Amino acid sequence: MFAAVVILVLAVALLAPSCTVLFLFNRMTFGRALKAAWRVWIAQIIASILLVVLADRLGLLNPAGYTLAICVLVGFAGAFFLRSKSNSRASASDQKPR
Repeated sequence: MFAAVVILVLAVALLAPSCTVLFLFNRMTFGRALKAAWRVWIAQIIASILLVVLADRLGLLNPAGYTLAICVLVGFAGAFFLRSKSNSRASASDQKPR
């Protein structure tokens, strides 16, 4: 049961920043957010797993600390990517065709 709670907390730390960007800044519904970000969410999960395994192989101390830090930082990187992607779409739609 403890492992399930830890995995849930790490998943929330990983996906909450990108969900916040989609729901608050872009004002998307759940369906539109899922269509817009499912590839980014899968990439975030894969990247965080690979980074945690790499950190474990390198023998870093405090596995709980670096696991949480990796999840938070990868989550913010995904949120930054989604925010910049939405900003580029908005600026492209604001330009008038000649």
